[in-house]
Amino acid sequence: MSAQDTEIFRNLQQRLDTLPIGFPETKSGVELRILKALFTPKEAEIAVKMSFIPESVEKIYRRVKKIVASKDELREVLDNMYHNGAINLQRTDEGNGEEIRYHLAFLAVGMYEYQVGTLTKDFYEDIEDYFEEAYRDEVISTKINQLRTIPIEKSITPEHNIATFDELSEIIRKTNKIAVMECICQKGKELINKPCKQTDMREHCFALNSSAHHVVDLDNGKFVTNDEALLILKRAQEEGLILQPGNALDPNFICCCCGCCCDLITNIKKLERPWELFHSNFIASVDSDLCIGCETCLNRCQMDAIEMVENIATVNQNLCIGCGNCVVTCSEEAITLEKKEKELIPPNTTKDLFLEIMVKKAELRRKEKGVL
Repeated sequence: MSAQDTEIFRNLQQRLDTLPIGFPETKSGVELRILKALFTPKEAEIAVKMSFIPESVEKIYRRVKKIVASKDELREVLDNMYHNGAINLQRTDEGNGEEIRYHLAFLAVGMYEYQVGTLTKDFYEDIEDYFEEAYRDEVISTKINQLRTIPIEKSITPEHNIATFDELSEIIRKTNKIAVMECICQKGKELINKPCKQTDMREHCFALNSSAHHVVDLDNGKFVTNDEALLILKRAQEEGLILQPGNALDPNFICCCCGCCCDLITNIKKLERPWELFHSNFIASVDSDLCIGCETCLNRCQMDAIEMVENIATVNQNLCIGCGNCVVTCSEEAITLEKKEKELIPPNTTKDLFLEIMVKKAELRRKEKGVL
């Protein structure tokens, strides 16, 4: 990479680092390799001038006149960036016909997942290195996750008085458009010869509403009906995958995750108290009088949260995220989910979630500077 290109991509890294989920610099420079794989130098120069807030071509053009010759050229470049999964696109219809706006994307959830159709071994290895070196700490810095964990449906009883935002079928029922896509994490692991040990399912991640159109636009998935989505999700639950919708009352995606492939789970499992970083309203509990020590739950748990103590299953509350997978395979009904005393209510929208993250990051920065 030339010195000029290095400067261009460093400027883009610094711009992306101002987003709610930042893009921190590393000693190795792996983040620059990731950006170079996603943007041309010209596209990177334009992206530096873009916002996280959706904007029209006309508005963006005012800031990039020295980079492109015309609005038409800019539109062509932006469309190419969008179809390469480097930026986001928003379609709106305010009564005067459809208007298209463009805006910056996070690395994850965002640019990384958009590469599912073109993922390469080199790119995935760079992503893994970046997660380990810097991005994991960025994602967890505020302890406000982009995802939350909801229990699989068979683990819930009427006595739980479960809120609709924690009920999978209710989330699907109120969704207008759904697309299913391959799991990017599983695909990456396969490229480095570490295939999923949990399931042979591959299409079990869902984009909802406007995000569904995005996935299909990029040829990364296909539309499915609500009933078809529920059937796929039913099998995912049977396979022991963890249900993780976006952390909002109106989520724009649902991930079905395993403990061997999921980049989020595998990275957070390395920490001492993963439960602090998974937004969940439940935790597993074992009735020691009913447990027969069969150890079925040990293999079922994706978080390694269960261990045997004197032949009785014991739940490590620092690791349990309340997914309910252990509950449904317990032949003695010795494991149940308990609702936590303080119910976590997600933000209304993804936009509200990102605002919460930005407010928290500002608070943390003030503390670092000794202002608070």
